[in-house]
Amino acid sequence: MKLLLKSFKILIYSVLLVSACALTVFAHDRVDHGQYKYHWHYNFPGQSAHLAVRKNVTDLTQSEKTAFVKAIKTLKTVIPTGSKLSIYDQFVAIHLGATRLIHNHKGHSNGSVQELAHENAAFFPWHREYIRRFEQALQAVDPTITLPYWDWTDAKALDVIFNDDFLGSNGKGVTIKIPNQGNFTGGPVKSGAFSAANGWVMNPALNTDPDTQTSLGTSLVRFLRLPPASDYPVPKKDVERALSLNNYSLFRPALEGFISVDEQGKVTPGGFIHNYIHGLVGGVQIDASTTPVKFKGLGTMSNIPSSPYDPVFWLHHANADRLWAEWQENSHQGSDFYPANGQPYGHNLKDLMWPWDGGMSTPKATALGNLLSLLPKFNSNDLVRPIDVLNHKELGYTYKTWEWKTQR
Repeated sequence: MKLLLKSFKILIYSVLLVSACALTVFAHDRVDHGQYKYHWHYNFPGQSAHLAVRKNVTDLTQSEKTAFVKAIKTLKTVIPTGSKLSIYDQFVAIHLGATRLIHNHKGHSNGSVQELAHENAAFFPWHREYIRRFEQALQAVDPTITLPYWDWTDAKALDVIFNDDFLGSNGKGVTIKIPNQGNFTGGPVKSGAFSAANGWVMNPALNTDPDTQTSLGTSLVRFLRLPPASDYPVPKKDVERALSLNNYSLFRPALEGFISVDEQGKVTPGGFIHNYIHGLVGGVQIDASTTPVKFKGLGTMSNIPSSPYDPVFWLHHANADRLWAEWQENSHQGSDFYPANGQPYGHNLKDLMWPWDGGMSTPKATALGNLLSLLPKFNSNDLVRPIDVLNHKELGYTYKTWEWKTQR
């Protein structure tokens, strides 16, 4: 990687320390809005004969892309009875809530704010549950839909994804001058289905700056390939090296992107792979004249708490889940390859994960309002632990993996 990119990797590590995620809405309750019906249910072992197949985004037909966009836009407009938010916005609220979680049960109630969905062991199982529930919400709109995945090593993917016939292009209207590199543009997305003009308006109370607690407005913002996060695709050797790690305690931070492990086992902290992609789409600005170096996430994807407001988030995390599934199937299956204890609460094998914890934990209110009032109501019997989601096929889906391994 370039020298500047290495600087970015240090910053994006810090950016993602305020990350967030959490899970979905209508646990066991049927929601009926005209033809839209969503009812969560599990696919238990023995019921997976008809698995939903997630495809590489570059393999989608135009009709599949159109259906995916239409379903997302439907979730953005349907407001369940008794809610202040659309279904899509509720998913964003959950993601935000997971970045500011307070455990209020015996033995874990010191009042401190904790991160559930990132920076520790539950990154993979929490997101697996989160995006599966989102996928099932989409399937309530159109049962043919599955989440596509963005293979970060596929050079063709950028042109497919960031196109007005799918998830929209780069933002416009803002020019940033980077010394010795030139001028680069980004800003609000102005065209396509996810522009404000076409109805993609974000809730300003959910789209907030995690540092200043001020609103970042209502428009989807992108600074695609703004230096230093400009190199694409991700080298296949970087992904392969992460997949070759046998210990989950190394594999998880390596693929999440907080460390890199070289062939000799040397660990380097930074912002790699999954974390790097957040910066590739959203953009990160750096002030290297200060100590420590200051950074600022510029766009929606690099503002981690509300990053699901950029629909590319779902493709991004489908790929992270795909790679975890591949690692598991490569002799790392079952609970022996996930920490049983020694992690912060919510991250151990049999800990309950918010928001599927029966009310054991509560997100802290934001400076812009009471987050609890914006969240969906969860069934007290809707309980999920990491051990419950270790086998993705038992959750009812699988992947049609792009054959990059044959091209090594």
